[in-house]
Amino acid sequence: MKKILILLIILGIAGASAYFFYYKPAKDDISGKLDMVKVEKGSVHKQISSSGTIEPRNVVEVGTQVSGIIEEIFVDYNDEVKEGQLIASLDKYLLSEDAKEKQSNLNTASSKLKIAKLNFQRNQKLFKEGYISQTELKEYEIALANAQYAYDSAVAAANKSNRNLGYARITSPVDGTIISKEVEVGQTVAASLSTPTLFKIAEDLTKMQIETSISEADIGMIKSGMAAEFTVDAYPAHTFKGEIGQIRLNPSTESNVVIYTVIINIENQNKQLLPGMTAFVNISVDKKENVPVIPKSALQFKLPPNLRSYVSSRPPSGLKYEEAVVYKLNGNKIDPVVITTGLSDDSFTEVLSGLNEGEKIISEYIESGVKKSGKNHPPRM
Repeated sequence: MKKILILLIILGIAGASAYFFYYKPAKDDISGKLDMVKVEKGSVHKQISSSGTIEPRNVVEVGTQVSGIIEEIFVDYNDEVKEGQLIASLDKYLLSEDAKEKQSNLNTASSKLKIAKLNFQRNQKLFKEGYISQTELKEYEIALANAQYAYDSAVAAANKSNRNLGYARITSPVDGTIISKEVEVGQTVAASLSTPTLFKIAEDLTKMQIETSISEADIGMIKSGMAAEFTVDAYPAHTFKGEIGQIRLNPSTESNVVIYTVIINIENQNKQLLPGMTAFVNISVDKKENVPVIPKSALQFKLPPNLRSYVSSRPPSGLKYEEAVVYKLNGNKIDPVVITTGLSDDSFTEVLSGLNEGEKIISEYIESGVKKSGKNHPPRM
């Protein structure tokens, strides 16, 4: 009896082992653990974002070519000036005295030149009549030439001195607005080494520009004439418009990234945009309306390890640049699907082939109410 009982126990254990070995239990229903998104018609707007500084298109630095003491200043910050308008003057005493000295030297040189001419003409007649030799006549000719050189030099010195006296009057070279004033009355300016800057004049504040930086990865999509939009902190609720005016071909490198300077021309008719403001720019590169799109989170979905046993086939490898793998739920199976993508922005990606409108694909894996893979997708369009 005891042997029979032991035999029955052994048979029971063997039977249970065989059952669990040959008959696997059914997989759990995973549909409730997956967040699905649908292929829908929508719009994709590709933009390049950057920031830059608003500046006048043309700023003229006004300096002085002569040294001296600032005697008077006739303008202040934000004053409107016209071309040729007097904006400051230097003390003219030294310049005036120098001009008088150079004029006196010119008068002396002029007198000496007249005397030299008369002497040469008189002795030229004496030479023709045989009263003096060729050598004596040559001496008078050389004296005339030297007097002429001295006179020309005196003329140049007098002109230079008069011009320097004129430089004591500092005038605006353009119509514009004073945006910087670097000097005060009584200040000494020295122009011996370089021209000091006294004022900065913005030629036209109704026409401004934004100087922004674009990386080499994006610069190929930027073309002159493209539309751009920007905001500033001073008017956060208002979006301003501009246009790409110039792509400068002198790159710089920042943190091992090649950067190109892009100039955006903007209109500022009411002058509410001020020089130095920071602009947050979006450049419109391309836009498509009413095309099949999916959230970018669906492209970023990666199968967690506990779902790999549900996959019907191995995802393909060696995809092209424009191809991607997404996953469809087929009953209790997960099917990998290769799709061809088109235009993409920060939220959505265009589907060119591989999926039809209305089809659903996996976007997230949810376990105990917590999403485990991918990123939160934006609201469906």
